[in-house]
Amino acid sequence: MDQTKTPGYRKIKQWLKANGRRPFKFQEDAWQYYLNGYNGLVNAPTGFGKTFSLFLAVAIEALNESASSNAKNRDRLQLIWITPLRSLAKDIARAMRETLLEIGLDWQVGVRNGDTSQAEKLQQKKSMPEILLITPESLHLLLAQKGTSTIFKKLKCIVADEWHELLGSKRGVLVELAVSRIKGIQGD
Repeated sequence: MDQTKTPGYRKIKQWLKANGRRPFKFQEDAWQYYLNGYNGLVNAPTGFGKTFSLFLAVAIEALNESASSNAKNRDRLQLIWITPLRSLAKDIARAMRETLLEIGLDWQVGVRNGDTSQAEKLQQKKSMPEILLITPESLHLLLAQKGTSTIFKKLKCIVADEWHELLGSKRGVLVELAVSRIKGIQGD
């Protein structure tokens, strides 16, 4: 299906244009493939917009769904963004929050890692944000908690950022196991 005619796609293109930007071809390709149900790997140099190639694909999908429905159905966790770098998570979360505000998508962005307070972790467990940036270790701890499997039921996308940093390491194995477990939860 041609996604370029959808309301979400048009909104994202308008937002980019209003900010003096144009998407790269690989970003548009990633949006199209994601919206058509494909999985994949995005490989581009630092600073070329890999984050927008994936994050905006999920945003386009959400904008399309909100345009086709009047109901305020908040399934909560839609996107898990696994990052091996805690410092990078804060920057990505800030950029995502700014973008969501500008495009008018009423989503929350949470960060969960070793620096996250116990109070915030409890709040997330009660009401998970739509986007969660998380380290491999924190994802495993979250998966091990009692009753958390229900939060992954409506999850739409998992991004393993900086995958090349994780490949062939214990942390990479943690990510692979976590993704496998989440897919199992969704299949149950």
